This record gives sequence, C-alpha cells and structure tokens, in this order.
Amino acid sequence: MLKALILHEMQNLLKSKRVYWTVVLFLLLFAAVFTVRVINYQSQINQYIADKKMAEEELQNAANYSHIKLYAIQQPLVFSIYNQGYKASRVAFIQFYEPILKTISLNEETNLYYNRDNKLDITFLITFFLSLFILLISYDSINGEKQTGTLRIIMTYPVKRQSFVLKKILGIFCFVALAFTLPYVISLFILIIIYTNLLTASFFLSAFFYWLLILLFIFFFSLLGVLISISAKIPNRSLVFTLFIWLLLSIILPISWEFILSPQLFHNELNKLTLNYEDKLDQSKRIFYLNDLNTDKYDKEKLNINLVSHLVWSGYFYNSSVWGFDETYDQHYRFMQYVIDEYYPASREVEQAIDKLYRKQISIQNYKNWVFFFNPIVLFENMSTKIAGNSQTDYLRHLQDARDIRDDIVNRGLDEGWLKDYRYFARRAESENLGSYDDISKKFNYDPEKTWDYIMVFINDPKVSFAFELPDYRKYSQPQLSFGELFNRILPYLLIFVFGIITLWIIIWRRFMKYDVR
Repeated sequence: MLKALILHEMQNLLKSKRVYWTVVLFLLLFAAVFTVRVINYQSQINQYIADKKMAEEELQNAANYSHIKLYAIQQPLVFSIYNQGYKASRVAFIQFYEPILKTISLNEETNLYYNRDNKLDITFLITFFLSLFILLISYDSINGEKQTGTLRIIMTYPVKRQSFVLKKILGIFCFVALAFTLPYVISLFILIIIYTNLLTASFFLSAFFYWLLILLFIFFFSLLGVLISISAKIPNRSLVFTLFIWLLLSIILPISWEFILSPQLFHNELNKLTLNYEDKLDQSKRIFYLNDLNTDKYDKEKLNINLVSHLVWSGYFYNSSVWGFDETYDQHYRFMQYVIDEYYPASREVEQAIDKLYRKQISIQNYKNWVFFFNPIVLFENMSTKIAGNSQTDYLRHLQDARDIRDDIVNRGLDEGWLKDYRYFARRAESENLGSYDDISKKFNYDPEKTWDYIMVFINDPKVSFAFELPDYRKYSQPQLSFGELFNRILPYLLIFVFGIITLWIIIWRRFMKYDVR
C-alpha cells in the first residue's frame, strides 16, 4: 500500500511543469559543473605530470649532495571534481635547511574555464541549488492539497494520517534522490572510463559515503519542506517562509560566521598565534644568518653564510672568496655543525608554531559545525571535504609527511657522513683540487682573466668530476583513506544529521496529527 502511494506521489510530482523544468535545470547544471570540473582536473593532472618530470630531472642532474632537491608532490584527487575542499598548492619543497611551512606551485598554468578562487563544484550545486529545488517542490505539499480540497477528500478514505504524511515525505525524497542519483552514477562511469588508472579504493569509498550523505541531505530538506507546508496556512505564505529559511541556511548563517562571528570570537587568539609564529621565524632567520650570535664557539666572522664559499667546487649555494680545499672543507664542517646544533632546533619550533596556527583554524571550522548543528548545509560541506580527503587536516598531514622525508635524509646524511664532509659541496675529487686562488694566479702572472678561464675549464672537465651517487631516501607516498578512517571522520556529524532528521519527523508527525484538514 505504502509503495503504491509513494509511486503515485512521484508521478504527480513529475506531472507538474514547475517540478519538470526544475529537474531539467538541475540536470543541465549538473552536466555543466561536472564538465568544467573535469576540464580543471585534467589541467591539474597535466601540471602534476610536469612537476614529477621536472623533479626527476633535477635529481638526475645533481652534482653533489647540496644539489639534491626533493619534492613531496601530491597527485590531484579525482574526487576533487565533486568537492574541491581546502585550496592549496600540491608541492612541498624539501630542503636541508628551511622549515617546511607551506606548499608551492610548479609549472602552474591558467585554466580559462575555471577560476581557482571560486568554489564551483558538485557540492556547491547540492548545497545551493538542490536544497532550494527540494523546498520548492515540497513547500505546498500539504497546504496545497488542503487549499484545493483534495486533502479533505483523501482523509475520508481509510488512510491513516501517518501513512499519508509518510507518503508525501518519501515520495518527495525518492523523486529527488532518483533525480540526483542518475546523473551522479553516470558521472562516476565517465570518470571510470577516463581515469581508470587513477581510481583507487579510496575514491570508491568516498563516492559511496558522498552519495549516502546526499541521501540524508535530501531527506532532511524533504522533511523541512513538508514541515513548512504544515506550519503555513496557505501556499503563498509557505513560499515566503521557504525562501527565507533557504536564504538563512545557505547564505546568511555561513556569511555571518565567516565575516562577523568568527573574526569577533577568534581574532585576538589567531593574531597571537600568528605573531608567535612570525617571531619564531624571525629568530630562526637571525640564527641562520648569525647576526645575533653571541658566542665565539663557531667563529661567527667566518661562519656568516654570506661569507662562506664553496665556489670552486659547487658554484651553487655559497658566494665568497674562500678557494682552497682545506679551508673550504674546514669552514663547511664547522658551519654544518652550527646548523645542526643551533638552527635545526629553531626551525623545528617554527614548524610547530605554524602547525599550531593551522590546528586553531581547523578547530574554528569545527566550532562552526557545533554552533550551526541544525544547519544541514554547513554539516554537509564539512563532511564532504573530510570524505574527499582534501580538508585542511589533510593539507597539514601533507606538510608533516614532507618533514618526515627531510628528517630521514638529514639523519642519513649524518649517519653516512656526507652531510658534514666534502662530498656535500664538492664537484671535484679531493685529489684534483686546484689549491688556493693565489697559487693559480701565480701561474698566469696574476692575470685575472687567464686565471678565471683556467678555473672554468677545470670546473667543466668531466674527467675530474666527483663520483656522485644519489642516496637512498624515502619517497613521498600519498596516503589512501580506509573505510574505518572515512567513517570515523564523519561519524560525529553523521549522528547530528540523523538526530536532526528524527527531530524533524517527530515534529511533523505531532503537528499533522492535530492538523485541520478542512
């Protein structure tokens, strides 16, 4: 009986021109947004391939250990087509010295079809348009039939009130769920065909959880639309209520949080964290450049990075007039020891400070969910980002993964000895060193041009080049979200969603039991 009533309700919805054209508009918007997102994703993949190629070429061209450039390059997530998530570059530059505080962009091209400052994705289409679509087809579901007299006639038949209102809710839900599921499944098949090699188990888990959340989202708004229809006496009044509630949930509350509540509540705390991070960064820079070093332990005059030189052997990192192998090696050893003892601890404090700032920003977003726990749009946006694996938490984990790789190779350099010996800076074997600049100049009667030409010929001679081999190091491996991890990410918000649905159903049931059908 209930199944027949639901099918009847769905057929009645489809007969309405208002509903028919709304569905057509939604399908067209879905196709347009999906196409734009696929084009943008293909652009990101092209950038990713170029980044990987450039990083590999830089490694292969390394002449010594100081030339090693490592990158933690994150492959764009296919599921970002549905949810863009936290916007950030994908490449973390791994160096021996500098703290890893943010990611960078390599080989980035402008996509004429998509502005990365916008958030045009399927999630936006759902929260902004699908929510309005559901309310517009349900706002007169009860009072509309009352106004035409149909409701009074139906109630004369042996139909229970709870069966009638359940039929209305489930009819609207099934109709909208079908209208979304059909293009969603088609889009998934398109991605499977285009990006077969890029799809992982994590993608299909995300797709399933995303679809499940959308069904809950649709059900919530179906209940909300029916509740509005019961609460307002006439359809025109319920339409006004519908538009106001939609504006409140989708625009007014999110904007008020971003521009009014959040700045007022957390402005001072974020400022303190930012100042603390900037202060630690300044301190680390002073330590690195030795401007405030109040000790003679490392001979600060010679250890100033602006004076240290490995020009004869590397021509890459330092710039000054120290030429002899012995004094260059001695200077390098003492400088690296200073960096390990003094600068590394300071740089790690900088990373901890910036992480603390990031974590506070994440907690502020979580506060938003608890403050607006009744708002399905806020909850859905947050959950979809966590499901997609492109939240700010995932970005912070990407930075930490890059730091772990850096720490591994620094520890390897210390264990194997090359971080502090001549293999770090040399481009020539120790037995082939030219001696000091004065020794070379004597051979050419101190003629600077002839001296320089001789040095450059020597530097570019492959026969005396230093035999350099890349060390073994842990390459960046992009994490894949498991079923348990995905479920744990959304469980608290999922419970709130279910609680909201149950609350709405109880309110509807109690109000309709007392509803005057005349």
